[in-house]
Formats: sequence, C-alpha cells, structure tokens
Amino acid sequence: MAEPGADDRIDLAALRDGVTALYGHRPQALVVGVAFLAIFLWTFGGQVEDGPLWLWAAGMLAMTLHGLYWWRDFRRKSREAEWNPRPHLRLYTLQSWLAGILFGSAGWLFYDPSFGDARWIVVLLLCALAAGTVTVYAYHVPTYLGFVLLLATPLALRFGDVGAPGGWVAYALMAFYLAMLVSFARRQGRMLTDGLRARHEREALARRLEEQALALTQAQDAKARFFAAASHDLRQPLQALGHYTDLLRPGPHDAAHVERIRECVESLDGLLEGVLTLSRLDAGEVQRHLQPVDLSEVLRRQAVLYGGVAAARGLQWRWRVPGEAPGAKAAATWVETDPVLLERVLGNLIANALRYTPSGGVLVAVRRGSTTVRLQVIDTGIGIAASDQARIFDEFVQIHNPHRGDGQGVGLGLATVKRICRLLKHPLTLRSRPGRGSTFTLVLPRSGPPPDIGAVDAEAEAGLLSGRILLVEDNALVRESLEQSLQRWGLEVRAFAEAEPALACLEQSHFDVVLTDGRLPGSIQGPELLRTVSRRAPSCLRLLMSGEPPGSLDAPADGVTMLRKPVRPLRLRALLGAHLATTQSTPTES
Repeated sequence: MAEPGADDRIDLAALRDGVTALYGHRPQALVVGVAFLAIFLWTFGGQVEDGPLWLWAAGMLAMTLHGLYWWRDFRRKSREAEWNPRPHLRLYTLQSWLAGILFGSAGWLFYDPSFGDARWIVVLLLCALAAGTVTVYAYHVPTYLGFVLLLATPLALRFGDVGAPGGWVAYALMAFYLAMLVSFARRQGRMLTDGLRARHEREALARRLEEQALALTQAQDAKARFFAAASHDLRQPLQALGHYTDLLRPGPHDAAHVERIRECVESLDGLLEGVLTLSRLDAGEVQRHLQPVDLSEVLRRQAVLYGGVAAARGLQWRWRVPGEAPGAKAAATWVETDPVLLERVLGNLIANALRYTPSGGVLVAVRRGSTTVRLQVIDTGIGIAASDQARIFDEFVQIHNPHRGDGQGVGLGLATVKRICRLLKHPLTLRSRPGRGSTFTLVLPRSGPPPDIGAVDAEAEAGLLSGRILLVEDNALVRESLEQSLQRWGLEVRAFAEAEPALACLEQSHFDVVLTDGRLPGSIQGPELLRTVSRRAPSCLRLLMSGEPPGSLDAPADGVTMLRKPVRPLRLRALLGAHLATTQSTPTES
C-alpha cells in the first residue's frame, strides 16, 4: 500500500513532465507559426483585402511574441524545486486555443474559389497542422480537442458560405479525418500519461527501497555497535563464573547443586556465544583466514574435547583417517581452510551428534579425493525426516525438542554451521533416516603442507600439567578465576593486570605460555604484547582472549591463537596440554 499522499506526489511529478514536454515543443511551434505567416502573405498578398490580411498577420505576430515570453518564463520557473506546473498548463491551453483561432481564421480568409488552385494550400496546411500537432498535444488531450475544433470550424463555415467542393462528401471526409486524429490523440495521451506515471511510480518505489535499505543498514550498524560495546562486558562475568564453578570442591550434599550450576553456566555460555556469533556472521564481521590445516591434528583436539563427553553418555567415540595404521598416529591430511572456523563447525556438528544419539556412537571420518577431502560426522542417533532436513539449519529450530527441554541446546549450532560453511565456501550436505542416524558431510579443498612444519602431538594428558604461564587480564574476577584454574591444573602462574609489568617479568623469567586479554589498560594492548613476546620468546605459546567483534582490535601476529570469551575451561586445558606435551622433554632456561 502506498503511503498517504504518495499518489498525489506521483500525479504531480507526471504532470510536471507532461507540461515540460509541451513547452519543450514551443520553440518549434513558434517557428511553424512564423513560417505559416510568411507562406500565406507571399501566396495571398494582393488577393485578400489589406485590412483583414494585416490584422490577421498582426495577430499571428502577437501570438508568437506572447508564446516566446511565456516560454522563457516557463524555463525560469520550472527550475524551482517546488514549481507548480498547473498555471503554466492553463496558460499553454489558452495560447493553443488562441493559435487554433488564428490558424483557423486563415481558412476563412484564404479559401475562395476565385483563388484557383492556391486555395488548396490553405486546406493542406491546416490538415497537416492538425495531424502534426497530435503527438505534441497528446500530453494534454483537452488542449488538442479545443485546438482542432477552433482550427476546423472557420474552414467548415467557409465551405458552407462559398460551397464545399464535392458537397456533403467534403464535410464527411473532414469529420472522419478529425475524428481519427482525436481518437489517435486519446490513445497516445493515455500511453504517454500511463508511461510517465509508471516511471515515477518506479522511481518512488526505488526511493522507498533505498530508504528501507539505508534504515536496515543503519539498524544493522547499530546492532553491530551494540554487540561491539556490550559483548566484552557480557562475557567477562560469565568467564569468571565458569572458572569459579570449575574450582568448586563441594561436599557430599552440595555436589548435585554444583552440577546444576555448571549446567546453567554451560547453557548460558552456549546461548550467548551462539547469538553473538550469528550476529557477527550476519553483519559480515567474521573474516576467513585460509591456510593449510592438518585435519589429523584437528580431529585429535576434538577427541580431547568430546571423547570424555561421549564416554560419560555411554557412547562409542571414534575418528578415522585413511592410511592410519592400527595404534599408530594418523597420517597428515592437509586442507585449505580457516582452522578456527573449521573447528567451530566440526565442534558444533559433533556436539549435535552426541546430543541426539541415545545409543551407539559417533564416528568422525576423513575420506580423501583427488582434489578434495570429505570430512564426515556420522552418528547412530534418532535421525531427521526428509521434510525437516532444511529446517534444522534455521535459528532456534529443534525438531526433536519443540518444548525446549533441558540439555538439548538452544537451536543455534547448525545455524552457525550453515553460515560459516557459506563463508568458507565449503559445501555441506546431510543424509539422514529417522531411527537410523545422520551423516553430515563437509567438502574441503586439499592442500600441501606449509614449509618447515613440525609434528605436534595434541593429546592432552589426563593428569596435571607442568609449565609456567604468564597471565595478563585487567578484569579482577576473570584474572583471579583463571589463575586459580591454571594452578589447579598444575601450572605455575604469574598474573598481571597490565602489559608493562608483564613484559618486565618476561625479561627476567622463562614462560611456556603467555595468555592475555585483547583489551588492556595502558598504552600496550594484547596484540602488541604478543608481538613483543614472539620476538623475545618465539617458542612460547601465545594465546589472545577477546570478547569483542573481529576488527575492533589490531590484527594479532602470526602464530597467535585467538580464544573467544568466555573461554571454556576444557578448551583452554586441551590447548595448554597439547603445547606443553611437546615441550616436556625440551630443556628450557630458568
């Protein structure tokens, strides 16, 4: 539905175009009038009485000058933003009717049988004038109707006075000729008017679409600014709560309560992370950083993260890479992808498989092709009907959990998977049968290994970790909870709120890991701190935590691992264990 007043504005705009077209032909019409005057004076001078002849000529000249004056006035006023075309249209109609009277009076003055063949010049010129002005006056048909009637009436009266050639046949032919011209003018007028209105309707629609697109862009920008400002503050207390929950050592009567607290924290963590991730993906703030990635190492880390979850639920957990010898380490399988985003996709698919597999197990398999690698997550779960397989990738859709039961997620995992796969240009397919399980297949391009790549064992040890870690976090709650978690895992921790004292400590002692927040007080921010660490201690694991959208911080240096707040304790422990396991046997300076 058009907004109030839109039709009136469109009508006014179309009328302006029509009047502009009418006045656009005014100079040619004035030239034609002068030409007609010259032809008639040259042809009939001396045959018509001087008085009527010069009176008619004076009228023609006055009409020409009057038309020239108002044409100049039109050109000046039509440039105004709020120009009203209606007064100029009325004036144009009056001028046209005056021209019809003057041209028509030529039929009375210059048609006489005594003039011989010269009298037919008048008839031919008037008929040509009636036909030639159709396309001009079609922009306003009432103007043309008045012009034609005033043009033809004096000639018809002259035919009646001196006798029409051919008698009534001449009148019939004249009437038929004029009727055809008027009918053509009406059709042409409707076409021109409809065309002008349609053009302005399209322009008005385009303007509304542009305004709506601008409003949508502004709303999207406002949402992005909100998440940029709020996400960091939202994540900080949640991260501290997660680590404090992990540190609790409850008594026999409190274990169930603490477990419920942990479940609530995980649920809130998942919801916040899902909403913020979808928001960043939809806003185009997430950029892919493609590089060679070894799928074997990715699967090894996922096994650390989800193997225990599968075992706790009584499910079998397996991952398979072609060419793997029984009991041996899997052969490297290199693909071109973004490692952080790929692990997010794979983690969501595995979590989804575990959630909807009541018995049996989950298999993560790698199948190599000539140019691509298929990464599959296969489960023996409840399966998905064909009619529902497209819907499961929509936000907050849970086919088997319509009432939002506890422990079944919030319905954002697969929506995130779909968007990330579209960003990475990795095709994702689903094959599933109710009661027989599901298979999600991700197709990735093969790649060669990067130069000088060293083998890294990502298996995290089940026992205590051993190493020294430098922690920089300005939020006291997050810093304290992280410090206690790291110490509980067996690590020696030095914690600081700012980068400057942390760098001074790094000058005096060796550390295996530097873990820092991205936004710090003082002049040195997290990315700059880690760039300094990479120069002073290149073998050190560098971890950058951030709760802000990508792009709000300086780009981290190569070799820096990004951790999105809130950092899950299990995820952090697996990363630390994978790195420290490779340095346990390497002597370090104290």
